[in-house]
Amino acid sequence: MDAEKRIVIEGTSGEGDSFMVGKRLPERLPENVLHDIRETYHLAEKKLGPVRFEWVHDGTRVWIVQLHKGATDSSASTLVPGEADQWEVFDVSSGLEELRRLLARLPADVGLQIRGDVGLTSHVADLLRKARRPARLQPQS
Repeated sequence: MDAEKRIVIEGTSGEGDSFMVGKRLPERLPENVLHDIRETYHLAEKKLGPVRFEWVHDGTRVWIVQLHKGATDSSASTLVPGEADQWEVFDVSSGLEELRRLLARLPADVGLQIRGDVGLTSHVADLLRKARRPARLQPQS
């Protein structure tokens, strides 16, 4: 669930590695896949409370490959809420490892404007949330 209490379902056909590291955009998923993921979410939420999970759909069923308890505070424009004294631009095409290096060297008062399309459920978004670094998606022009 996102900051507005909506279930966020993102993914791609085939292997999802490129999506998770910000090199591939989320795709429109088939209705049966969306239905199965919503059902899986509701079952997990009923047992554990708000959850986030990475999933794989094999055409028949959903497989949870990673599960985290708790909701996210991300939204469509803000990956990590908060204010910063300064903002630095990070281009998603630079890759996950470059983002890790940037986060390690930036002063604490610097937030990130993320340029490029990135999924709210990607490793890019997860890394920013774990760093608790204010991060906003830069509007595409």
